[in-house]
Parts: sequence; structure tokens; C-alpha cells
Amino acid sequence: MLLCGCKKEQITNTKTLSDTTYSITADCDEDAFNGAFSLCEEYERLFSPHLPDSDISMMNYFDIFEITDSTREILTKALYYCEKSGGKYDITLTPVTKLWNFKEKKIPTADELRIALEDVGYDRIELIGNDIALHDTDIDLSSIKNGFITDKAVNFLKEKGVKNGVFSTDGNVKVFGQSYNYEIKKPLSSHPLMTIKIKNTSAYTSSIYPQCFEKDGVLYHHILNSSTGMPTDNNLSSVTVLGENATDCDVLSTVCMLLGEKEGLALINKTDGYEAVFVKTDSKVSVSNGLKIKGKKIIYK
Repeated sequence: MLLCGCKKEQITNTKTLSDTTYSITADCDEDAFNGAFSLCEEYERLFSPHLPDSDISMMNYFDIFEITDSTREILTKALYYCEKSGGKYDITLTPVTKLWNFKEKKIPTADELRIALEDVGYDRIELIGNDIALHDTDIDLSSIKNGFITDKAVNFLKEKGVKNGVFSTDGNVKVFGQSYNYEIKKPLSSHPLMTIKIKNTSAYTSSIYPQCFEKDGVLYHHILNSSTGMPTDNNLSSVTVLGENATDCDVLSTVCMLLGEKEGLALINKTDGYEAVFVKTDSKVSVSNGLKIKGKKIIYK
């Protein structure tokens, strides 16, 4: 019998599900790969806003809906960070995000934003057991689902005996049993600004650049202020969060982008087990207390 975890050459398998590309590089067999990807597909069916029969789509449609235990788990974590950020991170911002079209460079009007913001507010969500009522708002968990799915898939691989690997979702990673050089990109560039050597760690980056456009000399991006519906304006290009749990790294990177450098650093510095790298639009870098900058490298642990 071929056992995962033996010293053999690592191979990489990749699969795109819904709007996310999942990649696994590990020293294991096809059964482990297939099982991990099947798990990703199962969670995408629950959390994807693009699938009409997902838990997210169904709860956004019905007044009251019974969600699965997994959906309750991720939703509870997301609501924790909504509260922790004072509402700057808000998973009910969907009515506003739907107004923005970054491909066609469409900017919503002030009246459109005002009307949409009337339907925003995570405190409207009523969750009793597994029954949820949204009270005329919609939920989107895109800012946390990739990290959540990563944690579940990596746990599966470990249970199958996989000792070393890198699990990636759109460039964000969870590394186990080995070292990995994670690159933080320059603003508006695919070239690395800094590198961090990590082991048994997750690294998730939130950046303004994946969805953005410039119009009349103004840069508009997809990280939106929950009070105004407009892009946040805090001179941050990206935030990378490091820690064991990919779920928390994923959501914290977005939370810190919304809070800004000062508040974001304060939050990370009092959150045990997590560190962060803040990159400004002028490429200046600041780091949390557990990191050190040495040339083009960031020293972690």
C-alpha cells in the first residue's frame, strides 16, 4: 500500500471551482488529492454566491432558512469580526457591491449608494440554532470562505497521512510540514516587494488591485467602506496576515484593510498568534510586533 507522507517527490494538482482556483502541492497520492478537491467542491456548493442552490443564495432568498452546521460555523466567525471591527467589516454589504462594475468602470450614483446602504447592517442577522433570518439584507462570505475551505482541506490531507504540503487559493497559502517563501507584491505589480519564509503557517493577502480602475485621475477599488459604499481611502495597497488558521488570516487581511494601518496594527498586535504586513500605495512597509524587516526580507518567528 502506498502511504501519503513517505519521502517522495511532491506533485501539484489544480482545480478551479466557482470563482476560486485551488492548488495542492504535496507528497501524496491521487486519492488524497481527489478527496481534498471533493471537500473544496462541497464547501463551494454551500458558500458560493454564484450557485443558486448554495446555502448563501438560499438564505438570501428566503425570509427564514435552516443552514448547515458548516455554514453556521463560518457565519459565526464572520459575525465575530463584524463586531470586532465595529461594523467596518460587514458581510451584508452585498446591496452596495452589486452596484459596482469594475470591468465596465461603472461608479454608482450617490442616490444609488444611499438607497443600497439602507439594506446594510450585520446586526440585522438573526441566528437561532441553525435557523437564520436576514431581515431584508443579503450575505456574502467571499472574504472568509477561501480561508475556511483551506483549513478544512488541509485537515483532511493531514488525516490522510500527508506530512508536507502547500495548499493555495488564488495565491494565498497554508503551508504544513515544510518551509515556503511567500511573496508580497509591489503595488500595481506582479514583482515581489518583500519575501517571508514561513512554515506551518497560513499567509493571506488582501489588496486593492485585483478589482480596480482609474477614472478622471481617481483610483476606484473593490474594498468598500461600509458607511459610504465608496472605496476605502487610507493609502493602503495591501495587508498580509500570517498565522496558523487560514480562516482568521483570510478575514483579518480584509478587516485590516478596512481599519487602516493604525487601527489594523493595533488589532493585530493584540490578537495572539497573528502577525501582519501593511504595504502603502507608495510601497512603504510597516509590520506588527512579531515581525522584523531586514532588507527585502521579513523575518517571522
